[in-house]
Amino acid sequence: MTSSAVEQPAAQDATVRLGWREKFGYGAGDLASNLSWNLVGGFLLYYYTDVAEVPVAALGTLFLVARLLDAVVDPVIGLLVDRTRSRWGKARPYLVFASIPFGVVGVLTFMVPDIGDSGKLVYAFLTYLTLGLLFSLVNVPYSSLLPMMTRDSHERMQMGGLRAIGSSVGSIIVTATTTPFVAWLGAGDEQRGWTIATVIYSALSVGFFAVAFLTCKERYALPAESDGVGLRAAFRTLWRNRPWKVVFVYGVLNFVRLSVVLSVTVYFCLTVLRAPWAVSVLMPLVSGTMIVGGIVAPAYYRRLGKRRGNLLVLAVGFVGWAAMYPAEGNFPLFLALYIVATLAIGISMVSMFTMVADTVEYQQWRFGTRNEGLLSSGISFATKIGSAIGAAGVAYGLAAAGYHAGETGGAAVTAIRVMFYGVPLALVVAQAATMALWDLDGRHEEMRTEIDRAAHAD
Repeated sequence: MTSSAVEQPAAQDATVRLGWREKFGYGAGDLASNLSWNLVGGFLLYYYTDVAEVPVAALGTLFLVARLLDAVVDPVIGLLVDRTRSRWGKARPYLVFASIPFGVVGVLTFMVPDIGDSGKLVYAFLTYLTLGLLFSLVNVPYSSLLPMMTRDSHERMQMGGLRAIGSSVGSIIVTATTTPFVAWLGAGDEQRGWTIATVIYSALSVGFFAVAFLTCKERYALPAESDGVGLRAAFRTLWRNRPWKVVFVYGVLNFVRLSVVLSVTVYFCLTVLRAPWAVSVLMPLVSGTMIVGGIVAPAYYRRLGKRRGNLLVLAVGFVGWAAMYPAEGNFPLFLALYIVATLAIGISMVSMFTMVADTVEYQQWRFGTRNEGLLSSGISFATKIGSAIGAAGVAYGLAAAGYHAGETGGAAVTAIRVMFYGVPLALVVAQAATMALWDLDGRHEEMRTEIDRAAHAD
């Protein structure tokens, strides 16, 4: 993919508008990612503890080490995208060539063999690590597509909304159907059920990545930057990109919170609410509210801007989530508050993808290079770091509380309550403090004008 090439033009007419076919095609990429990745985020810890019976005390370390190891590869993949030359562009070829092994390893991750505790740990570590690496190899290029497709900030927000909708649809499919789907497919053999279910999800994932590849176009990518920007210079410029650092920290905090919520909700429904059916209600709502968020976000952020808009919805999310604890015994009220809180926080997630695109434009304005792949790798990197910390934290919390499969009382329940309520609230506060530092609202026209002036001067 890095050999011969048709290079992309450095600039084109900014009045080009994307058709809805291409916009929905872009959203299909996150649908593809989340059919596999949300299965991991929502159910892998439960699968390890209650189905494969991997020792729970070691799972926190497994999640943390595996995610941190493959997270450091994300910037390298970003640089690889920036240096790729192919007939299909810089980012699009990865959507095809990396998605197939990503799907295969997704299936293998949920097929832990009965080879003793040590053997299970080794197998789980290797498949989980490999899955994360392949996720980066397809998701970093996918994220880098957005600034290559359009320069219009409103269209970017629409694309971010469609990306959030695609992510949400994938998550809803997985979180709402997996528990009954596995039981039905397994017909008494839970492992068989997980194997068949992951084959189906993985096949769909590969198919939707192919849709994104076929429908999306790279219009505003600079030529492959292998000759003009060295590794040290690229990372040095990245570090000087202050808005990117804000987005990165915001993303890490967001994905720690999301990972904690997704990982602990299964246990919360089983041990606190004593309602296994609630898993298929609460988990899909995390994604379902993001669909609404993806629809309203473009108009909402166009009116308020990303900084003010995010601070407002995070405040609403905090109040709603805090009010859930005293409403725990009244499920209809609890559910109403849960919907309000997750909707507000879901709106804030939509803006994250478009803020990365803004930092690409900022970098070209300030430093003369875009490095779409490297900057967009920040989202995947943040996902990995956040998922590592969140999932590991839940696993460590369960181990410290002495959790065993089927536990329904004692210290484990207290620990699950703390992780479900307290940890997300603290992280929302930290996200708001980070968002207060964002300062690109209202500067897009100025940046584009100066970029075009510099291009004409050259």
